[in-house]
Amino acid sequence: MRINEISGIWAIRQLQLLSGQQSGLIDQLSRATIPFNQDVSSSAIAERLKTQISGYQRAMYESHNATGMLSTAEAGLGSIHSALNRLRQLAVQASSPTLSDSDRSVLQEEYSQLLQQINSVSQNVSYNNIRVLAGEVTNFTVQTGPNEGQRMSITIPAVDSERLGLSSTNIASIENAQLALEAIDQATESVSRTRSYVGATTNRLLSAINEMSGTMINLTSSVSRLADTDFARSTMELFKTQLLQQSSLINMIHSNLSRQSVLRLFY
Repeated sequence: MRINEISGIWAIRQLQLLSGQQSGLIDQLSRATIPFNQDVSSSAIAERLKTQISGYQRAMYESHNATGMLSTAEAGLGSIHSALNRLRQLAVQASSPTLSDSDRSVLQEEYSQLLQQINSVSQNVSYNNIRVLAGEVTNFTVQTGPNEGQRMSITIPAVDSERLGLSSTNIASIENAQLALEAIDQATESVSRTRSYVGATTNRLLSAINEMSGTMINLTSSVSRLADTDFARSTMELFKTQLLQQSSLINMIHSNLSRQSVLRLFY
């Protein structure tokens, strides 16, 4: 737990430092001008390129935010998956005819707590005030390029005990434990599908980011030959700063999630 706290503090300090660096780079880029010795045609081209670059920057910013949201969702889904595995173990134990009613009652108590914890993760895991596992990510649109039509829609279904078909299950008897096993297996398959979707969508976004990064390098190299600011270097430094800022934010979120959600599954 101490390690997670230190990691969280480090992430906060990194965010503060990177935020200051980002502001400075944005200011530098905004003051980039075209030298007076360039002709009007070159100036117009450079300005158009700068407009395109601004579009790519915004799209990359949105894409990085979306990957952060998906990473947060994946962390929560991992916690729910662990809870489902434990629920299945309890249902298997409760199916044994050698258990007494008292033994089965103890198992039922833990079973109920795990269902509550699944609901807690679903309701409380959030990214930028969006509850990513509570059904609030529906047709969430991400701009993946500077042009019209370069968009991606993301939908993450709600993942709680009711929607997983577990809210009415119990292991208070052998018969109920057997029914619970079937429901748990179906819920596990549902969570697995959601995790696969999140992973595939994350890969698509990372691919789009890499493509935009390559295009930005080419565009900024062209602008740097026309503008009196080293536009290429400044722009890529800004991108690097934003990426580190995003990584620090995700680290802080995961550190907090680890403390408040994941470990409590088993207590």
